[in-house]
Amino acid sequence: MRWIPALLLPLTPVFSSAQQEQAVPVISVAGQDFYTWQQYTSSPLFQQLNLRCGTKAPGSVLDRMPTSDCSASSTTIQPEYVAAGHTLYRIPVVVHILTSGSAGSMSDARVRSQIDVLNEDFQALAGTLGENGNDARIEFFLASEDPSGNPTTGITRTNNTNYYNDNGSYWTTLAWDTTRYLNIYTNLASGALGYVPDLPQGGIVGSSSDRVVVLHSAFGRNAPIGAPYDLGRSATHEVGHYLGLYHTFDFGCGTSACYTSGDRICDTARESNPVFGCPATHASCTANDPFHNYMDYSDDDCMSEFTPEQVNRMRCTLSNWRVDLPEPALCGVAAAVVTRNGGLNLNVYTATPPVMGATTTLTVADATHASALIVGRAAPGNVTLPSGFVLLTSSSSTRFFSLSLPLPLGNAVVPVPSDAAVCGLTAYTQALLLGGSALAFSNAVDLTAGI
Repeated sequence: MRWIPALLLPLTPVFSSAQQEQAVPVISVAGQDFYTWQQYTSSPLFQQLNLRCGTKAPGSVLDRMPTSDCSASSTTIQPEYVAAGHTLYRIPVVVHILTSGSAGSMSDARVRSQIDVLNEDFQALAGTLGENGNDARIEFFLASEDPSGNPTTGITRTNNTNYYNDNGSYWTTLAWDTTRYLNIYTNLASGALGYVPDLPQGGIVGSSSDRVVVLHSAFGRNAPIGAPYDLGRSATHEVGHYLGLYHTFDFGCGTSACYTSGDRICDTARESNPVFGCPATHASCTANDPFHNYMDYSDDDCMSEFTPEQVNRMRCTLSNWRVDLPEPALCGVAAAVVTRNGGLNLNVYTATPPVMGATTTLTVADATHASALIVGRAAPGNVTLPSGFVLLTSSSSTRFFSLSLPLPLGNAVVPVPSDAAVCGLTAYTQALLLGGSALAFSNAVDLTAGI
């Protein structure tokens, strides 16, 4: 890590010279030794070099893949990425513990506590510190099977001083398939509390270097680093980056085009600089800096939420950039069909429940028209047209399919994939009836995929 002497202020020593000669620093950064974690995290150096997180700042990551709804340069909020009512993404995790002798070691229980914290924060679980956030329907679990299919605890241990110091390309040796596992490494994290080398939108997906790195002493609940960074929120913050989120601050104030500047999110107030500590209020670009957000730099016990639009971007990242990462969910949703009608719509359209791994059969029976065009969209609608018919599927959805059937009786058998991304999803469908004396609409059929 580069040391810029002009930025550094004198540090108040915690130990006498004699004590320092006998003691071993817990960490050395920018040529300075620190003998306790509290001395390190409370030092001017820690804040001035932004060591809360070592991830790249917005603007340093370029698109290297086709534009999506959650590219490096912009976010498009879409209903298919809303968490409520949509599939639960289950992400297998492997934690690689890198040590130098006993330094950096930790118990399996502490590792499991960190997975618990991630789930509390990403799912806003009631009764936890994350309960006031927004449920992203993203679940993390320690892998039970390694890349070769062997049973595993999801925890590896490697005693290597070079790796412990975050040196050497340890990931080329230790990484499990990064398209299928979230690889977390604990070591000295180059002096930061954590970092990711790049956002998925920057082109790192599929490389062995795709990873999350967390300072070992800040990993897990009641971590030995002590307050204010001992509640496991450093990992929450870094996994947010891993799923495509930027910091809430941009060392400027972005622009009013909030989906293409700053953190590419509009429901986080624009913020110039990171907030440390947990103030009652803090204002930079606006009156209310989002310092309770997991993507700021505030104390662990001050962080409480991802916003709904951050959730939308993370789920978009899983849908478009990390498509092979989630494991198929243990689907508990029953396949269902709901028929809706209104106005002059003709009740002529039926379907069978869309069972995952099987099929659904769509049927339109109408002797007064020549063909039916079934349209499926990602959101319902209810717009009465001048003719009296009701458009029962959203005309604004950007994700849709269409299927043409001959009448008077048309049938289509549509396969339903056995895929975690399908479980619990609902397609809102309706038929446009053509070739008769007048254009007409059928009733709507809402198809929810499940078991």
